[in-house]
Amino acid sequence: MFSALNDSLPQLPDSGCSPTAGAAVFQCIVFFRRDEETGRVAGRVANYPDISGAASDERQLLILLTREFRDALRRCQAAGEEFPLAVDEVLPSAGEQQRFIPVHL
Repeated sequence: MFSALNDSLPQLPDSGCSPTAGAAVFQCIVFFRRDEETGRVAGRVANYPDISGAASDERQLLILLTREFRDALRRCQAAGEEFPLAVDEVLPSAGEQQRFIPVHL
């Protein structure tokens, strides 16, 4: 309990959400654009090779791409391989929007 004698607040036990729990977090950078004719959204993961897709809206596209990104990282991890994340700055092409999505393994 918090008391006048103790200046610290009570602490919760370690959980999966705490930074000390050891969960790996990776930045998934997505570039996407909407096709004006069809209304569909197409995009790609800018910092990981060969992950792209299309969906009916932005939310569905982000779910699809981050799921593929997480699966690719898990496959690398299981095989003991280095993650092939781009280290150079990646920029969207003209007309593309970008989103940064933290992905936990």
